[in-house]
Formats: sequence, structure tokens, C-alpha cells
Amino acid sequence: MSDVMNVKKEKNYFNVFWISQSISMFGSQITVVGLPLTAIYYLNADSSQMGIFQALATLPFFLFSLFAGVWIDRSRKKYLLILCNILLATSLLFIPLGAHFNFLNLTIFYLVVFCAGTFSMIFELAYLSYLPLLVSKENLTKGNSKLEISRTILDISGPAIAGNIIAIFTAPIAIIIDIFCYIISSIFLINIKITESIKKNNNSTNILKQIQEGLNLLFRNPILRNISISTALLNFFRTAFDTIFLLFLVKSLFLTASKIGLILSLGSIGGIVGAFLATKISGKIGIGRSIIGSTLMVWLGGCIIAIFGGNSLFSVSLIIIGQIFVNFGNTVYFITQVSLRQSITPINILGRVNASNRFLTRGAMPLGGIFGGCLGVFLSLKASLIIITFGYIFAFILLLLSPVKKIKIISDAEEFVGKDLK
Repeated sequence: MSDVMNVKKEKNYFNVFWISQSISMFGSQITVVGLPLTAIYYLNADSSQMGIFQALATLPFFLFSLFAGVWIDRSRKKYLLILCNILLATSLLFIPLGAHFNFLNLTIFYLVVFCAGTFSMIFELAYLSYLPLLVSKENLTKGNSKLEISRTILDISGPAIAGNIIAIFTAPIAIIIDIFCYIISSIFLINIKITESIKKNNNSTNILKQIQEGLNLLFRNPILRNISISTALLNFFRTAFDTIFLLFLVKSLFLTASKIGLILSLGSIGGIVGAFLATKISGKIGIGRSIIGSTLMVWLGGCIIAIFGGNSLFSVSLIIIGQIFVNFGNTVYFITQVSLRQSITPINILGRVNASNRFLTRGAMPLGGIFGGCLGVFLSLKASLIIITFGYIFAFILLLLSPVKKIKIISDAEEFVGKDLK
């Protein structure tokens, strides 16, 4: 009977968490479209300034993630998630206030982006370490898939809704919706009642030693190491691509905010398909092949967008198809590799391993933003996209040559890395 009750509690608490995240994800759709369009339309940012924007949004992963991982392992994750939601809402409030009272400029915009990026980074790391407390190991892939289904459904509807809201109220004012969503999300998190045990560390004052433990585990483990490096490559080129992509749609193709939202929404269909099929794909062809194949899909989709993108109806349709391929690949890749890492990493060090992973993978993103911005200054936007897209293939080649391809099920990874994870 107790096992049945535990299963029911697990399901109920996960469902509350799922709702909380879905509400937060909906609001974030407004900000994901609203922040860059605020820079482009309201502040008249060029490609180099958009590069700085992308760099500042992800720089906190490089600067603070390792320390955040230690903090997360020492803390109760739920309260960190709530705190970060409140701080995110507070920081984003300066965008609509600045626009309304005419004090918003690039300096304030950059400060808000950096602060919001910092709180988002801490939230993401705590979230990755909190989910294994809500669901059993065997249900992690299903849990991650459900969360990704919400994200991808909102990726379909969100940008179109965001584009229309922005067209009516302007980008800065539309961000107010995201602020309210963070507050509502926090209310749901408060209602999750689980006991979080915090393991006391004899060397609690030696933060650098604890950081080193997370880094050592990540880099000693050939599975985690190769996946982290491939993710860093994907993130580098994706951030470079994103730096140019919206500028390309606005300044080269002269598309409106509502049309851009429609393109992003339809392209997100690939994400929801990937979220539904990720578990089946990894079960059918194996975890390793699923991860490797998904990187190839990202590269193929990027090529379609960069090479064939234009402002004719046919070319815009190809952009949408390319987006579908990219989002499908990204979603399958994310679900599979995150579930693998969560399953084979001990819970007491998971925060630090997640932080070490994000330090490497997200630390590459500011460099990618700068790289994309520089390309946009010296080359045409279309030529920049073509060059950036071919960088995705490096991640595919790395994984193809690594032991990741040998992993069919979780136990294969546990046997392969053996004592490093004990």
C-alpha cells in the first residue's frame, strides 16, 4: 500500500511541478521574442550589439555556474527555484518601466539581460537537480519528455501569440505577462511538499574543492565528457546563428513581428514531435545513436534555413521546414542526454556535475554570440548564417568518434564508466 501511495505522491508532485513549469514557459515565450525585438525595434541594435546581447544573456553560465552548483547541492532546491522566479520577475520589470518612463537605453537593457541570465542559470541548474527528487530514475526520461512536450507546444503557440501581443502593445510592455507568469509559477512550487535531505559536507567551507569534484567527475567520465563537449559546440554555433537569424528575418527579409512569430511557431512543430518520440527513438535505436542522429538533424535543418531562406512564399516555407528539423533534433538531443546524465550521476553531486556541464556548454555561448555578431559586421547576414551552420557538423563528428555510440540503455553507460560514478 505504501508503494502505491508513493507512486501517487510522485505523480501528483510531478504534475504540480509540470504545471508550474508550463506557466513559466508560456511567459518566457513572450520574453524570448520580446527582448531581442526590443533591442532591434526600440533600441535600434545592429549585429554587433545583438552579439553583445547574446553574450551577456549566457555569460553567467561561464562566470557563476560552478559556484552555483555547490550552492545548489548544499541547499533546498525548491526554495532556490522560487527565489529565482521572484528575482527574474523583478529584473525584467525594468524593461517595461524603462520604456514607459523613457529611461530605457542599451546600458540598462544589457544590465537587465545579464541579471535575468544569472537568475535563469541558477534556476536551470536547480531545476535539473530537483526533478530526480520528484520522479524515480526509471521515469526520468518520461518526466523530461513531458516537460519538453509543454515547452514545444508553447514553442508552437507562444511565438505567434507573442508576435501579436508585441504588435499591439510593443515588445517592452508585452514582457509584463512573463513577470506575472513567474509569480504564478512560484505559487504552484510552494505547494510541492517533499523532504529534501541535504548531505552535510565535512569540507563545507572548501568551495573550490567541491567545484573540483564536479569537474573531475565530468571530465573523467568519457560519456559525460564527450556529450558536454558536443553540446558546447552545438551551443556555440546555435548562439552565433540566433544572433544573426532575427536580424536576417527583420532587415534582410523585411518580415513583421507577427510573421516572425508565425515562422517560429510553425517551426516548433518539430520540437513537439521530438518530445513525443524521444523515448521511443532511444528505445528503438539506442541512447547513443539517438543523441548522434539528433545532431545530424540540427545540422541539416540549419543548412536548409541558411542556404534556401528568402522572402518568397516558397523560401519562407523552407525556413519553416528547416526550423522543424532543428527543433526536432534539439529536443531529442536534450531529452536523451539530460536523462542519461541525471540517471548515472549520484544525487549528492548532481548539482555540481550539472553546473560543470553548464559551465562548459553554456560558457561557449557568449563566445558564439560575439562570433556571430562579428561575422554579421564583415559579411552579409545570409553569408554569415551559411558559415555558422556548417559548424554544427563538428558536434556530429565528435560524437561519432566517441564511445557514446556504444550506449544503448542506461546500464551500458553505468558499466562503461564503472568506478568513476561510485
